[in-house]
Amino acid sequence: MKSSRVSAFLFLFIFNYASAQLKLPINNSLRSDFQRIVTEYPIHFEGIRGSVINQNPQTIEYTSELKLEDAMECSIIKYSSGSKPIYSWQGVMFISEDFEAASKKYRWLFNQLKGLNIFYVKDQYTLRGSFEEADESRKFTNSILEPVFPPEPLKKLKVEVALRFEFPEWRVNLLVYEKEREDEERGETEE
Repeated sequence: MKSSRVSAFLFLFIFNYASAQLKLPINNSLRSDFQRIVTEYPIHFEGIRGSVINQNPQTIEYTSELKLEDAMECSIIKYSSGSKPIYSWQGVMFISEDFEAASKKYRWLFNQLKGLNIFYVKDQYTLRGSFEEADESRKFTNSILEPVFPPEPLKKLKVEVALRFEFPEWRVNLLVYEKEREDEERGETEE
């Protein structure tokens, strides 16, 4: 009788210790679909760009033929920019009036993508970036990831996880885009 209590106690102790060491599960569906989005990035998301949703002089918004699991909506936007068009992919990943729930989803999504190896041609490049903590007093928070030592076609690639407040709810968005230059960096000048 005493040995069965010790065995039960030992089993519960080991089970509790092991479960405390477990990490959140990695969402492989999200990662594999995200890889496809990154693969389409150098060719302006051509393979996943759907029909036109909205058009105005500065932008054209298209449906995204690839919708990430759990995303409410996904789209591709073409921006008119002087010499060449710029494209971005964006997905609304979570909507809630509860800041804490949205903040947890924001952190979870960033953690799913940080350290992810993205593949281009035959090589792989790891996404790196710093997490910016969400704060309910700020209406916008974002964390940006970019590939480490990328090849030329991926040098301007940015992956952004954003948490923003649009009355009356919080939205978690995922964006994949090209950043031409830093804000403080000067553009080309003509003389």
